[in-house]
Amino acid sequence: MGKAADLSEFDRGRIVMARRLGTSITETARLVVCSRSAVDSIHAKWINDGDSSSSRQGVGRPRVIKEKVRRRLSRLVKQNRRQTMAQLTAQYNAGPKASVSVQRTLFFMGLCSRRPTLVCLC
Repeated sequence: MGKAADLSEFDRGRIVMARRLGTSITETARLVVCSRSAVDSIHAKWINDGDSSSSRQGVGRPRVIKEKVRRRLSRLVKQNRRQTMAQLTAQYNAGPKASVSVQRTLFFMGLCSRRPTLVCLC
Protein backbone atom coordinates (compact mmCIF):
# COMPACT_ATOMS: atom_id res chain seq x y z
CA MET A 1 0.00 0.00 0.00
CA GLY A 2 1.39 3.39 -1.00
CA LYS A 3 1.84 6.48 1.09
CA ALA A 4 -0.99 8.95 1.43
CA ALA A 5 -0.72 12.27 -0.35
CA ASP A 6 0.78 15.22 1.48
CA LEU A 7 -1.53 17.72 3.12
CA SER A 8 -1.97 20.98 1.24
CA GLU A 9 -0.33 24.17 2.49
CA PHE A 10 -3.78 25.45 3.44
CA ASP A 11 -4.43 22.40 5.65
CA ARG A 12 -0.99 22.72 7.22
CA GLY A 13 -1.76 26.35 8.05
CA ARG A 14 -5.11 25.32 9.55
CA ILE A 15 -3.33 22.79 11.77
CA VAL A 16 -0.81 25.36 13.00
CA MET A 17 -3.48 28.00 13.68
CA ALA A 18 -5.80 25.55 15.43
CA ARG A 19 -2.99 24.37 17.68
CA ARG A 20 -1.94 27.98 18.41
CA LEU A 21 -5.52 28.77 19.42
CA GLY A 22 -5.39 25.94 21.96
CA THR A 23 -7.35 23.24 20.12
CA SER A 24 -6.40 19.71 21.13
CA ILE A 25 -4.62 17.35 18.76
CA THR A 26 -7.72 15.15 18.42
CA GLU A 27 -10.03 18.08 17.66
CA THR A 28 -7.56 19.47 15.13
CA ALA A 29 -7.28 16.07 13.44
CA ARG A 30 -11.08 15.92 13.14
CA LEU A 31 -11.19 19.48 11.78
CA VAL A 32 -8.62 18.85 9.04
CA VAL A 33 -9.57 15.15 8.52
CA CYS A 34 -6.12 13.65 9.02
CA SER A 35 -4.39 11.50 11.59
CA ARG A 36 -3.34 12.66 15.04
CA SER A 37 0.28 11.80 14.30
CA ALA A 38 0.18 14.08 11.22
CA VAL A 39 -1.14 16.95 13.34
CA ASP A 40 1.52 16.33 15.96
CA SER A 41 4.39 16.13 13.48
CA ILE A 42 3.30 19.22 11.51
CA HIS A 43 2.90 21.25 14.69
CA ALA A 44 6.26 20.05 16.04
CA LYS A 45 7.95 20.94 12.74
CA TRP A 46 6.41 24.41 12.90
CA ILE A 47 7.63 24.90 16.51
CA ASN A 48 11.18 23.69 15.74
CA ASP A 49 11.73 25.18 12.27
CA GLY A 50 9.15 27.94 12.05
CA ASP A 51 7.97 26.33 8.81
CA SER A 52 5.38 23.64 8.20
CA SER A 53 5.97 22.98 4.50
CA SER A 54 6.65 19.49 3.24
CA SER A 55 10.12 18.56 2.08
CA ARG A 56 8.93 15.35 0.45
CA GLN A 57 10.38 14.85 -3.00
CA GLY A 58 8.55 13.46 -5.99
CA VAL A 59 8.99 9.74 -6.40
CA GLY A 60 9.47 7.61 -9.45
CA ARG A 61 11.34 8.00 -12.66
CA PRO A 62 11.45 11.53 -14.10
CA ARG A 63 9.35 12.01 -17.23
CA VAL A 64 11.26 11.81 -20.51
CA ILE A 65 8.70 13.87 -22.41
CA LYS A 66 8.35 17.38 -21.00
CA GLU A 67 5.29 19.62 -21.42
CA LYS A 68 6.71 21.54 -24.40
CA VAL A 69 7.42 18.29 -26.24
CA ARG A 70 3.92 17.00 -25.44
CA ARG A 71 2.42 20.05 -27.13
CA ARG A 72 4.61 19.41 -30.18
CA LEU A 73 3.51 15.80 -30.25
CA SER A 74 -0.12 16.87 -29.99
CA ARG A 75 0.35 19.18 -32.98
CA LEU A 76 1.92 16.34 -34.99
CA VAL A 77 -1.09 14.15 -34.29
CA LYS A 78 -3.63 16.84 -35.16
CA GLN A 79 -1.89 17.80 -38.42
CA ASN A 80 -2.56 14.41 -39.98
CA ARG A 81 -5.21 12.42 -38.13
CA ARG A 82 -4.92 9.43 -40.50
CA GLN A 83 -1.30 8.78 -39.58
CA THR A 84 -0.60 5.35 -38.10
CA MET A 85 1.10 4.92 -34.75
CA ALA A 86 4.21 3.49 -36.46
CA GLN A 87 4.47 6.52 -38.76
CA LEU A 88 3.94 8.92 -35.88
CA THR A 89 6.54 7.17 -33.70
CA ALA A 90 9.08 7.18 -36.54
CA GLN A 91 8.44 10.87 -37.19
CA TYR A 92 8.79 11.77 -33.50
CA ASN A 93 11.85 9.59 -32.80
CA ALA A 94 13.69 10.87 -35.89
CA GLY A 95 15.32 13.56 -33.74
CA PRO A 96 18.48 13.18 -31.63
CA LYS A 97 16.51 12.42 -28.43
CA ALA A 98 16.06 8.95 -26.97
CA SER A 99 13.13 6.97 -28.28
CA VAL A 100 10.02 7.01 -26.12
CA SER A 101 6.65 5.30 -26.09
CA VAL A 102 4.54 7.67 -28.14
CA GLN A 103 1.42 5.53 -27.81
CA ARG A 104 1.46 5.62 -23.99
CA THR A 105 2.12 9.37 -23.99
CA LEU A 106 -0.78 10.03 -26.35
CA PHE A 107 -3.05 7.86 -24.23
CA PHE A 108 -2.22 9.88 -21.09
CA MET A 109 -2.85 13.08 -23.06
CA GLY A 110 -6.33 11.79 -23.91
CA LEU A 111 -5.60 11.27 -27.61
CA CYS A 112 -6.59 7.68 -28.24
CA SER A 113 -7.70 6.11 -31.48
CA ARG A 114 -11.34 5.86 -32.43
CA ARG A 115 -13.03 4.05 -35.24
CA PRO A 116 -15.69 5.94 -37.16
CA THR A 117 -19.14 4.40 -36.88
CA LEU A 118 -22.20 4.84 -39.02
CA VAL A 119 -25.16 6.30 -37.20
CA CYS A 120 -28.57 5.40 -38.55
CA LEU A 121 -30.99 8.30 -38.31
CA CYS A 122 -34.10 6.19 -38.78
